[in-house]
Amino acid sequence: MTSENQPQNTPLAEEGFFSLVKHPVIRGKLRELNIMTPTPVQRGAIPVVLEGHDIIAQAQTGSGKTLAFVLPILSKLLDAGDVSGTFALIVTPTRELASQVRNVVVSVLPDFQPACIIGGAKQSGQVRELRSDPRVIVGTPGRLLDLIQQREINLKSCRMFVLDEADEMLSMGFVEEVRSILSRLPKERQGLFFSATITPRVDMLASSFLREPKRVECEVRPETAPQIEHLFNRVDGALTSKATALAAFLHEMKPKSAIVFCNTKSDTELVEIMLRKRGFAPERLNSDLTQKERDSTMGRFRSGELNLLIATDVAARGIDIQDIELVVNYAIHEQAETYVHRTGRTGRAGRSGTALSLVGPQDFFAFNTLQKSLPVALKEVQVPVPNPLAATA
Repeated sequence: MTSENQPQNTPLAEEGFFSLVKHPVIRGKLRELNIMTPTPVQRGAIPVVLEGHDIIAQAQTGSGKTLAFVLPILSKLLDAGDVSGTFALIVTPTRELASQVRNVVVSVLPDFQPACIIGGAKQSGQVRELRSDPRVIVGTPGRLLDLIQQREINLKSCRMFVLDEADEMLSMGFVEEVRSILSRLPKERQGLFFSATITPRVDMLASSFLREPKRVECEVRPETAPQIEHLFNRVDGALTSKATALAAFLHEMKPKSAIVFCNTKSDTELVEIMLRKRGFAPERLNSDLTQKERDSTMGRFRSGELNLLIATDVAARGIDIQDIELVVNYAIHEQAETYVHRTGRTGRAGRSGTALSLVGPQDFFAFNTLQKSLPVALKEVQVPVPNPLAATA
């Protein structure tokens, strides 16, 4: 189906998006940005949201979920006319993802300046943003709840809310904050859950806050599935065994870019120190850093100035980088969705990548649980042995 006002010479690819998005301002901006062909999740979700239904949408990382909810929200906001209060609330698990969502909104409608409410930045500036334009609020659970309790955020007029990366939100322990935020929304509102995986916990939360939601589930086609090699290596329980193994794999693989995931902030600091002693130049990314420091680190990682990042799961979301070659699970997380999020940082946009898990004695239970629930098989590999001739070559 196409618009009656659509030029006859419009490419078929553009017709696809034009059949979904009716508002001329948004159509014009999509054309200007050369966003022509909707992804499966966009094609499935946008009409459902525009029709006013609650929705649970599942699609793989990098599939275009952000535009799938941003476009109908902005279309409805434009159609609503003169709106002064908060129209839409978008909750994300990490600061990086909140900033990314805000940037997508601004790229589609530059006249809109969503308030970005995240930790690690001064509240005073965020309060000014809220007072200047509260129509679209994007933020992380902790800071959002703080400003709601301080009555700087008023959700009485909020008509739409989004829980972005709902599975990751729950696996990171934000369930109570999320429940507290969503319970403050008005009774008449539209709810959108977007997630890479739909777990029983996501379904349980949805049953509390969504009304007869439509489900949009986008399976990964073989031709678009990430080309990721999943490996694991067993190490002994000595303090430096994992760091020694990690260094050996990095020397052997020589990735142009790599992320090493740890479960705790203290581990990121330890791994950073150990790798520096072994001749590498990594930097850590965790919630102890200020937002300015995190933005600086991510900026250098995106530009290629930094090629080795040691991160907690705050970095499992919001990293939209196409050519990360290696993801390492330095510590094993038993939840399959966390493994999927971490390893989803590689093998993007048709490229190949490698996911390596280092399994120590303390990881055996979590690793066995993980293996049973993963849809992929992990191949065991040994620590690379240095070539004794390399030093004399």
